Amino acid sequence: MDEHTSDPTVPGPERGEPTGWLPEAGRWEHDTLRRATVHGVRLYNSGEYHESHDCFEDQWYNYGRGSVESKFLHGMVQVAAGAYKHFDFEDDAGMRSLFETALQYFHGVPNDFYGVDLLEVRTKLTNALSDPTVLHGWRIELDGERPEAGSEDHEYADRLE
Repeated sequence: MDEHTSDPTVPGPERGEPTGWLPEAGRWEHDTLRRATVHGVRLYNSGEYHESHDCFEDQWYNYGRGSVESKFLHGMVQVAAGAYKHFDFEDDAGMRSLFETALQYFHGVPNDFYGVDLLEVRTKLTNALSDPTVLHGWRIELDGERPEAGSEDHEYADRLE
């Protein structure tokens, strides 16, 4: 593990043992990736797509091109950007382009990466390509729940600027 992605204060998963969790060590392989994922998913689920994008993008730069972590984070950047295009600009052509790219990045990333139900994300993106309204009311699953943002998530995103 790279020291710049380590933070022993990041708690374990709410349930299960998703890819990225090291049960024998009682920690995440990349703690800061998990932290960004939690904040990014909560912000996405609250309709804060730009802030969600920033959470994933900030960590994306920590990983080499082609790594599974980079692919996941880059894909999540595209997911948030696509939702932003759809909801804030009514630009479904832009959304489709971003979602198609996200699906390419997600190729080879485990379905339970850092607690995100990536199989569901892939399915939702694929369905949104033909019917963008499937995004309405959709929340990303994290650790078996669909959490929304609180003040700590907004504070985290604000510190990224």
